Amino acid sequence: MAKIGLVQTCGIGDIVIALPIAAAMARRGDSVCWPVDERFAPFLQRAAPFVNFLPVPRDVPSPEDYFIFAPQRALKALACDRIYILYSAMRSNAARLENKLLPGYLKFDEYKYAVTGVPFSEKWNLRLERDMDRERRLFDGLGVRRDYVCVHRIGTLAVATFEVPPAWRRDFDIVEIDERTDSPFDWIYTLEKAAKIVCVDSCFANLVEQLNLPNEKHLILRSPNPFTPVMKNGWTFLAPPTPPAEPT
Repeated sequence: MAKIGLVQTCGIGDIVIALPIAAAMARRGDSVCWPVDERFAPFLQRAAPFVNFLPVPRDVPSPEDYFIFAPQRALKALACDRIYILYSAMRSNAARLENKLLPGYLKFDEYKYAVTGVPFSEKWNLRLERDMDRERRLFDGLGVRRDYVCVHRIGTLAVATFEVPPAWRRDFDIVEIDERTDSPFDWIYTLEKAAKIVCVDSCFANLVEQLNLPNEKHLILRSPNPFTPVMKNGWTFLAPPTPPAEPT
């Protein structure tokens, strides 16, 4: 059994993409430690208790410290046997990629799995500890009275100007996903029950994809290739916001 450290401080969508990596490592008996943004650590710890999430403060001296050096220091202090940096691109020359060759050939989500040696098929084996009381309370507060469409417009680097078709407004309630809760996982029950889902490329799109939800799904593109994740579960693709967001 090894102690493994993962470096991916944010965003939530990237963390969701990589959670099955941590789960696969935990299943083989490894102990997984993962520094994340201090805002995310509480809900991630509830949802993925197989990982030891370490809060990274936001008031660090520099972006490099937030994304790379503070997480590395925390993992080295825990005497991790192996530390994997999951970013496939970094603006800073002060930090190294795990593998300099692979980003030129793989999508960014494929890269995370390749450098950790976890089969990419595990991405669609996302398992979360759900809090059904929180999920149902959120749903009950939405005032839904008939079949509905879930719309999520705001990603980390993009706001989508999606216009809900008049026929949808006529035939469905429209549920706008917002920040009324401190955990994106509280929306899972609402997403499961939706007749249609429209998401900007974001953590919610990743949740829907990796949980293999069967709903009618529409993805609003926001990032140039290779920074759009692999989506295999029957999405239609909508024009991106303008201008396209730069990758992080």
